[in-house]
Amino acid sequence: MNSLQDFRTALIELAFESHRELCVFSEQLAHPLYHDRDVAEALSAFARSGRQAQMRILVRDTEPMLRRFHRLRELVQRLSSRIELRRVQATVDTPDWEFVVSDGRRALFCDDRDQWLGSYDADNPVRAARLEEAFRQDWSLGATDPNLRRLQL
Repeated sequence: MNSLQDFRTALIELAFESHRELCVFSEQLAHPLYHDRDVAEALSAFARSGRQAQMRILVRDTEPMLRRFHRLRELVQRLSSRIELRRVQATVDTPDWEFVVSDGRRALFCDDRDQWLGSYDADNPVRAARLEEAFRQDWSLGATDPNLRRLQL
């Protein structure tokens, strides 16, 4: 994969093929990718697909999501019982790559966000397990960003 469009297509496919768990690890949920209407709709469809569907999102920097409208932020707020978003603590040293892992089998991996270079494995349980382990370690150290909560009046 070598373009934003490739990642968009792969992320939509991954979301539609997922059934139980979807884990997103991202620098800042890049607006050109995660704000895309089709991507947001695919992630929404996954989150609403069944009782066992659970999405967890781990982000290093939530500031860009707060500065301007972001479809994924709205989705997280609307489906808070199905989607949980945490911010990585500033003191945690995390790798400089992004990935999405699904159901212990699928892995979308980006090791160069500037050029969107990476890979998509639709059935690679070994790679998915390695990425899930990295996600779980950082997830336990993450915290909910109070600025992303929807104010209920």
